Amino acid sequence: MRKVLLFGAISADGGNISDCAAYVAAGLVKLGISAAVCAKIKQEDIETIRVFFTENGIDGEMLFTDEKQFDLNVSGISAVFVTGDFAVSELGFGLLKELREKCDSLQIPLILATSNHSEFSDRINEAARGASVFLTSIEDAQKLCGLSDAEKIAEHYLSLGANKVVVTLDKQGAFYKSRVECGSAPTFRADRVVDTTGAGDAFAAGLTSGIIEELPLGEAVVRANACGCMAIQHEGLYMPAADKLREYMLSHRFVVDGCKDF
Repeated sequence: MRKVLLFGAISADGGNISDCAAYVAAGLVKLGISAAVCAKIKQEDIETIRVFFTENGIDGEMLFTDEKQFDLNVSGISAVFVTGDFAVSELGFGLLKELREKCDSLQIPLILATSNHSEFSDRINEAARGASVFLTSIEDAQKLCGLSDAEKIAEHYLSLGANKVVVTLDKQGAFYKSRVECGSAPTFRADRVVDTTGAGDAFAAGLTSGIIEELPLGEAVVRANACGCMAIQHEGLYMPAADKLREYMLSHRFVVDGCKDF
């Protein structure tokens, strides 16, 4: 079975899980992909995080409270997903080079997803070097590299060494570029908009599933857009199952000018 190993910096503040690794993992499981999360967590957060993992079918055997338990074994893994929170942490930044080398040697795609870490832009830029896929929002990218045009942002990170770049554009969909592909993928029509929480995590799960299946980058981004659009039509965290995703993509049209409902 295909399996993704996700690296995050997860905490449970007030009972709410932070860092997108847990939510992306939940989305992958719904899409029929096994997911394990590797993260250093606080002792007081263990119970809350493990309950979430159990409810969502996520492998939590690689959660740890002691740095000595950290293991970079990626054999048998289909893809590695790294969050921005992990990349800028002292632990993550020190381990990323080794992780990247292991992925390269085993030809495992490494996906780096940013969040707003403008104060750590040097670390994010370094982490992007050699990433199979660099995923960022246009808002985050503006703060990280000072550019506001999606194609120029993509060119910037390709020049740093990323192999593929995806820039999300909110209701306008996403822009993508690699050495062989370049284009914009519009979002899908939403029948209703209920809650935008978790849409980015659903997008990341859909994109990662497409990367694992070795879809052309443009097709993977279209799938990711569909996951994100489905997420905003439900209250709270919603990740579509694979059959529901296929049905939605077949029955809904693109919205070229962006979803005007949110």
